[in-house]
Amino acid sequence: MNYTDQWHQAVLPTWQASFDHPFITALHDGTLPEDTFRYYLIQDHHYLTAFAALHEAIAEHLPADQAQVLLALNEGSGEDTIRDKMHAELGITATDFATTPVAPTAYAYISHMYYQLNEVNPQAAVAGLLPCYWLYAQIGAHLAKLTSPKPLYQAFFDAYASDDFTTSTNQMLDLVNQTAAASSPDVQTQMATAFKRSAVYESHFWQMAYQKERW
Repeated sequence: MNYTDQWHQAVLPTWQASFDHPFITALHDGTLPEDTFRYYLIQDHHYLTAFAALHEAIAEHLPADQAQVLLALNEGSGEDTIRDKMHAELGITATDFATTPVAPTAYAYISHMYYQLNEVNPQAAVAGLLPCYWLYAQIGAHLAKLTSPKPLYQAFFDAYASDDFTTSTNQMLDLVNQTAAASSPDVQTQMATAFKRSAVYESHFWQMAYQKERW
């Protein structure tokens, strides 16, 4: 069993909590209010903006071949194009992004990632990026086989079951496993911790959106 599979096994209850969260089930059955999904998209935009910046910041501290993979992943998932269409459909504007503060959980998740990079090590930061890829790919693959009565919500699932996103996820998995294999046992432990904590934040992110968390 490789490193990421071991870490995944260790967080299965947390991972499953994302699949079972009422935000996800309501997306699937079409009962999630559009204003709740709108809130989610705005907060996820805040997170993804930081996520992209983190790819670039982390890449600066990696060997050239690993940095090249990470930078290519940052350009190649197609997530921005997908989200832009959803933003347009729900009338989300640049002003909405600029005037909506980052919610507490999104702020904490972003802070966690920068802590891994700046206070732990770049390897832990790489591992901390992985759940955002892997969890969404698995949820997308599972729910794309079903059908939501709302085309917008079905498009959300389909996007993460796409070949492009699946390829990006597999490349990220390979990068994290290669990084772990080249690291000391202590660094491997730090990577595992970063991965597990990111998985927890992914689960909390759904709840943040479901309750429209405020400061």
